[in-house]
Amino acid sequence: MSRYLLAGLLLGLALPLLGVTAAAASSSPPTAAPTVWLSGAFGRVAGTDPAEPASAAPGDAALDSWIRSAPLTLRVDVPPEDLLGVEVTSSPLDGADVERLSSGATVFAGPDTPGVSVVTATVTTAPHGRSQHAWLLAVPDRIGGEEALLDIPGPGAVLSSATASRPGEPGNGCHLYLCVDVGYQPPAASLPALPVALGETLALRLTDGSGMAGWTGSLTPLEGTAAEARGSEARSPLEPAAEVRLAGLEPTTTGEWLLQVRADLDRERGWQWFLFRLVVE
Repeated sequence: MSRYLLAGLLLGLALPLLGVTAAAASSSPPTAAPTVWLSGAFGRVAGTDPAEPASAAPGDAALDSWIRSAPLTLRVDVPPEDLLGVEVTSSPLDGADVERLSSGATVFAGPDTPGVSVVTATVTTAPHGRSQHAWLLAVPDRIGGEEALLDIPGPGAVLSSATASRPGEPGNGCHLYLCVDVGYQPPAASLPALPVALGETLALRLTDGSGMAGWTGSLTPLEGTAAEARGSEARSPLEPAAEVRLAGLEPTTTGEWLLQVRADLDRERGWQWFLFRLVVE
């Protein structure tokens, strides 16, 4: 088994290669202002009005920084020469003192105070003037250097039919700072069987409740099942989905099938393959 092929990838370099569109990452920025993205252990999210700071769809949870003083990166959607000023602060919801995170730099350490805070970036650009962009950030009481970011667990997946649910067997994937190649595919017979009705459309969800920007899958008949393999895919056009319906991957005959699904994680967090065994009677 070969694991951890690409350790320590910087978020700004790794995530653009994963094929997930920025449009699915978060809400729109303030009107007549540049788009300002904040990247960290939660992925990449566009800031919103400080009165309604950006959070994680679909559940609107605070963005998880994973560690105290986590490395954060700000990107402003203007040419570098048009970015005239950057100020970033953190305001804890419990009323503690405001923490200044950056004065001019777009790469900086996040809040060190555990709890939920509003991180606000005040940017000045040549075409737009001064604007503010905010994020709701949850800081756990966990200390660690950048190597701790390699320990962030990726979500699992659960596949559901009308009568039962089964966890997926993880395959290859990239999640935030780390890519993993499992190096082999387990025998289909070793996977837990999910009973499925003929022609049934199945539902897929992530175990951490986070959203998916899309999915790609294939359905392959196993030995003794007389049918043809088929594939399908879909993208979430607006908001990421907490649960997706695998339309186009319905079993066409009785027997056993191998279902392989790649979940594209929202917020440009990466992607993950999962394996399932279906039994149609």
